[in-house]
Amino acid sequence: MRSTGGTTMTDYGSVSTTDDTCTLQFERRLPHPVERVWRAISEPKHLIEWLAEAEIEPRPGGRVILRWLGTDEHGRQTGHPLAHGVISDYKPPHVLQFDTDVHGVLRWELEGDGSGCLLLFSATGDYGDQLTRVLAGWHAHLDFLADSLEGRVVDWPHWPRTRWEALHGYYSR
Repeated sequence: MRSTGGTTMTDYGSVSTTDDTCTLQFERRLPHPVERVWRAISEPKHLIEWLAEAEIEPRPGGRVILRWLGTDEHGRQTGHPLAHGVISDYKPPHVLQFDTDVHGVLRWELEGDGSGCLLLFSATGDYGDQLTRVLAGWHAHLDFLADSLEGRVVDWPHWPRTRWEALHGYYSR
């Protein structure tokens, strides 16, 4: 990672810090219409394909529960397997924001970009010594999102752990 003042730049995003709070930001161009990407980020039947098993009340103030299904090489749950939160910003099909207990504020913004769309994702929280793990994790999940939009969904019991490990190594430099 390259550092510039209070912001650390990566090839896919940036990390800004203020006191104990970090904001991770990623930008992805996806060759799919906004409406299709919106369904992938907001509907439980699609979220499980790239992020987590989800329960969502699709409205401002609606309840959110995310259950991560990734496991380690021994079949044990990794990271924080469960996040509870509320939808704090909801403007279909352009803005979705969850305020969660363990992963902080998660925000997806979609803008039309020709025949595809631009996805802006940010995660804001107190990640402490887990920053590199969280950064690699969100990078991997956004890769999984792009894969799922192409019909390649994550097989969670056999998820591509080596992809996350490579990203973790990259962000650890």
